[in-house]
Amino acid sequence: MKKTKYVIGDILFILIAGFMASIPLLNKGVDGAVYQDLQFHLSRIESIKEGLLAGEFPLMMQSVWMEGKGYPVSIFYGDALLYVAAIFRMVGIPVVTSYKIFVWLANFATAASALICFKHIFGKNGSLCDIKDQDSIALKKDIRVLAPSYISAFLYVTASYRLMDIFVRAAVGEYLSFIFFPIIALAMFNILSEDVSGKNYFKNSLLLTLGMTGLVETHLLSTVMTTFLLALVCILYAKRTFRKRTLLCILAAIGETIAVNLYFFVPFLDYYIHEPVYAGKGGDHSQAMQIRESGAYISQLFDFFGHIFGINIDDPDYRMQLTIGLALMFALLVSFILFVAMFRKYKIFVVGAMSVLTIWMSTNMFPWNSLEGYTHLFKLLSNVQFPWRYMAAAVTFVSVLVGMIISGLVEKKRSIGLAFSGLLAVAAVATTLSFSSEYKNNYYMVNFAEYSEVDSGYMGACEYLKPGTTLDITQYIPENEQLDRYEIVREKGNKIVVYVTNSSSSSYVEIPKINYKGYKAFDDKGKKMDISNGYLNLINVSVPAGYDGEITVKFKQPVLWRISEIVSLLSVVLLAVLCKKNNQ
Repeated sequence: MKKTKYVIGDILFILIAGFMASIPLLNKGVDGAVYQDLQFHLSRIESIKEGLLAGEFPLMMQSVWMEGKGYPVSIFYGDALLYVAAIFRMVGIPVVTSYKIFVWLANFATAASALICFKHIFGKNGSLCDIKDQDSIALKKDIRVLAPSYISAFLYVTASYRLMDIFVRAAVGEYLSFIFFPIIALAMFNILSEDVSGKNYFKNSLLLTLGMTGLVETHLLSTVMTTFLLALVCILYAKRTFRKRTLLCILAAIGETIAVNLYFFVPFLDYYIHEPVYAGKGGDHSQAMQIRESGAYISQLFDFFGHIFGINIDDPDYRMQLTIGLALMFALLVSFILFVAMFRKYKIFVVGAMSVLTIWMSTNMFPWNSLEGYTHLFKLLSNVQFPWRYMAAAVTFVSVLVGMIISGLVEKKRSIGLAFSGLLAVAAVATTLSFSSEYKNNYYMVNFAEYSEVDSGYMGACEYLKPGTTLDITQYIPENEQLDRYEIVREKGNKIVVYVTNSSSSSYVEIPKINYKGYKAFDDKGKKMDISNGYLNLINVSVPAGYDGEITVKFKQPVLWRISEIVSLLSVVLLAVLCKKNNQ
């Protein structure tokens, strides 16, 4: 009965926290400001839907972009969770409605992940006081665990930066990554704890693999940032890190993550190295080296109730809200005071230092430009485009820090600890309601029902276009007037069949697909035909004199890609079997 009561309490918390973070969804439509990313991600979802309907799995080349010209988003951008939204579209749910349901689910998933992981962290590893091992393993449901877990999870889910990610920026990959940060935090707490038993180390390596895989499959930039920050944490815990079992655990997690995600890494590296696209190659569409100016202003960190909409320009009056929120900022200040006065524990120092560092890195006060110019590491890290992306990590570190402080307060001064918890909860509710009100009053409403209403040429910085391709291609329709006959017979996903008659000398047929690596052309007898780059990098297929028949052009994954998919699938199966065996 007691266990049932706690389960019901957890479910109620997840529903309440998820609902609080979803209040803006109760408005009609969603914000569709043209300078944010909503339509970009709607095209990703629609492409996955079309790919599944065409029998393409896993999808690599997305077909709907630029009026069907194609765009390799899935090769560069993990999209595993977007299949959920694509299924909603497959069953006929309107575009924006599918997206809103997806956001609801993401909020509930984030609340569940945060609560479950924080309960485990504060049940033992995050506590500042001694808790008996048998109590921690069973996650004894007392106030020492419940108070920090519920408050930290609530502050995490309703953090201002996270809400801004969802409702202002429509940064789908980044707000999905919030589901996995608590899992990574729990894994690192476990790995760097005093417990070095072999059985637990397999579980912990698997836990870290799960968290990092979630990042790879949702937001590669968050993966890079997190890897860097985890390396710093390991350095700060050098004595515990450089233990044989600890190193083996971390190396196992790295190997498992690579194996499970090999199906993504192989195409990504293949295209990154061999396919000339703007991403990572420089050129007009690449991020400028000087990114410091894009960082959040110090004044913005304390702008808790101001306007939430805007763009990344110099004038602070026209900038979007960039803060982790009132509750987390206040908690960080109080934690610093309590660290000096009461809790001089090294774990508090590490989590607190990482909190301050990540906030500093998100601002224009961090020397990004200088560091980027002199070190390869920061040149890599500057690919985050905007320094304020580090606020996602700051939200995680501060949320964990708050829970650790509350845990210690409740243990030593229960009434003060509970009062502090209540104050933080009230502050979080206040800023969340203020955000929701500001959103309702000022959002630019769009309510797309069909994908035809979405701008398929909205592509952000066009990172994955080939040099020489411009957005003029969106409206360009090949006519092939040099041929006697040119007709599109059928088109589905990344496969197009055209009928061509060429009675004169050798010529070519222009196909309305961008010539990315992987496209192949075949005549009506299945014989391979030569293709080349045409106008704006469209596919040109060589047509011999006197040819009269169909030509099929389709995207075929290289053999190496297919092998990597098999390896990933086998890795998942093997890890599942080992996990089941380990739990017996």
